[in-house]
Amino acid sequence: MSVLNLPDCPTGCDTGLPAVDFDICAPELHYGEIEKIYIAAADADDFTNVEDLAEWTTRLSESAVVTGNEIRALTVIGELPEPEQTEQTISGDRTAVGFKQFTVNFEVDETNDINYNWLLTLECNVKFKFWFETADGLLYGGNEGILATIRVNQVIPRERTELAKFIGTAKWKSRFSPLRCLSPNA
Repeated sequence: MSVLNLPDCPTGCDTGLPAVDFDICAPELHYGEIEKIYIAAADADDFTNVEDLAEWTTRLSESAVVTGNEIRALTVIGELPEPEQTEQTISGDRTAVGFKQFTVNFEVDETNDINYNWLLTLECNVKFKFWFETADGLLYGGNEGILATIRVNQVIPRERTELAKFIGTAKWKSRFSPLRCLSPNA
């Protein structure tokens, strides 16, 4: 099920159509909600194989800092809406399409002191490498992860019956959608 290869884009007008697959009796469907975000330092090592559970196990940690390659797992409620993308009309009635601006929106509802200190550190304005996982077990980011700017703010609601939350975004630009595979952590 891995989709870990970027397409070879055509260089001219003579191109074939890519394959598609639809099943009338048993369609393959995927459901929404990002439920995990994994964050590492921007210069953390890439995965050799992002689908290898053993490789994840050696790097996932809530607090250890041993090699600088540690990954923090956040339990979130999130989404990836349609990316913004510019189009510009050029000569010959053609269209030039720019890079996509992706934004993952997420909420963290565990607002303890350790997580609050994590929020404060994110305010230092540095980039991170991250991956995200959907509730149905798809992992996005490939071996290299996604280099993104992550912003998180605390929101305290007016009502005492509502939860205070950390509301965040992860933003990046890319020509292509992020690579995906089945998550070994699911």
